[in-house]
Amino acid sequence: GLESTDQFVTTEVDSSGVTTMHVNATNKASQIFVDLDEGRELKTSEAFSSNAWDLSFKRFEISTNGGAGNPTGVVSVAVLNNVDFDALTTVPDAEFQQDGSERIFSAVEGGWYVYDLSVHRLVVRDHLLYVVRTSAGAYVKVKMLNYYDQQGTPAVISLKYARLPQGGS
Repeated sequence: GLESTDQFVTTEVDSSGVTTMHVNATNKASQIFVDLDEGRELKTSEAFSSNAWDLSFKRFEISTNGGAGNPTGVVSVAVLNNVDFDALTTVPDAEFQQDGSERIFSAVEGGWYVYDLSVHRLVVRDHLLYVVRTSAGAYVKVKMLNYYDQQGTPAVISLKYARLPQGGS
């Protein structure tokens, strides 16, 4: 089929430089690759040839470009608990890790969502904030917002992110 640009990923940037991204990961068979440095989707062929992707989405599974998922990737992630998105203005002194046998977004601090049996919905763990060290070596704070779009369609994931200034080292 025809490949259109940004078919599965849309972004909006607000006046303070925070990007809100929507990822349509509804197709159970496909993985959506995202480059946080450029704020765009990478087609699978480009993702693998350039190795510039940072996160990939397949339904509720979020993988990072590094570690077990891709040994040639350099992406690592720190998971912060009860840290406010807006309040974090510098790269945190935290442990950055790569995906192992379990993915960071699924396993660390309980993962990015909890399944609410009473309503049969995935609910974002709102107290978690992720800091991603990207394929380009930048630091980006990432906050998961929702697993559903406004119509309630699952696997249309929204998140917001912003680049953190790098000091010191």
